[in-house]
Amino acid sequence: MIGGGLAGSLLALELAALAESVRLIEVGDGDTATALSYGLIPPGGGAAAWQRLRRLHRIEGLRRRWLQLGRRGWPLPALQVEPQRFSTSVRDALQRLGVERQQRRIEAPWQLDALLAEGPVVLACGSGCRRLAPGLSDRLRSSWAGILDLAPAAMPSPRWLARLPARFERLALERRAEPLRQEQWIVDAGLVPGGERLLAGQITLLRPGLEPGPPPEPALMEQRLRQALARRWPALAQLPGRYRQAPVSYCNDGIPLAEPVAPGLWVLAGFSGAFLELPASARNLAARITAQRT
Repeated sequence: MIGGGLAGSLLALELAALAESVRLIEVGDGDTATALSYGLIPPGGGAAAWQRLRRLHRIEGLRRRWLQLGRRGWPLPALQVEPQRFSTSVRDALQRLGVERQQRRIEAPWQLDALLAEGPVVLACGSGCRRLAPGLSDRLRSSWAGILDLAPAAMPSPRWLARLPARFERLALERRAEPLRQEQWIVDAGLVPGGERLLAGQITLLRPGLEPGPPPEPALMEQRLRQALARRWPALAQLPGRYRQAPVSYCNDGIPLAEPVAPGLWVLAGFSGAFLELPASARNLAARITAQRT
């Protein structure tokens, strides 16, 4: 398994639970898409799959949250996966299941070929998948996502409420990715408490082509994000906080890759709503991998 984020961790759990021997290779450094996520699961959005993981593997970091969609939406009960607590908990679960973990830099296709000589490989490293397997479907693309990480004390009243847009403009922008001729960005103003932090954002930057390109200038991206947030929460615009960004993968038709792509090679990437979609996708893909091997 190449990639130790949400996709790689969940698939490793499912494969190990099916008695497969799994080696999980963590290839990233710095912020990841999982670390920047709100981790929110709206009503009817897959909470049962997360409850199953908690029962089977003692996964922690799940908590109830009230969620307001749009400026006038009525608060609804939702589930939140707190990424920091989840990451610690899933590491413990993988250790109990005997999953081997490694930290390695894997950046070239020849390194992938060497791993394939040892056995089946799953690419679950998000925006890094295409670097290792350039022949992946053109549907799989990458963008840059950024958020502001604020102190919980900055949270406006009421502090128990998460606020998200009624409609995410990022999804519409991803659908328009193929004909892009110049970079475009959009802000989906959200404000979500979680554990020891408060996340404000999110800003998305798309560039022409399949790759995310070099990191955008953090100061410019933070300025754009703060200006958009100020239109909804003026008091937050000047609060100190750490701007964080990471490349993320998505599929421009909204259908993620969870499939074989070559003999012995599988891919799990391109999720626009990873916390909603990945638990079920990882479970299904693990069953397919195991069935093919037997």
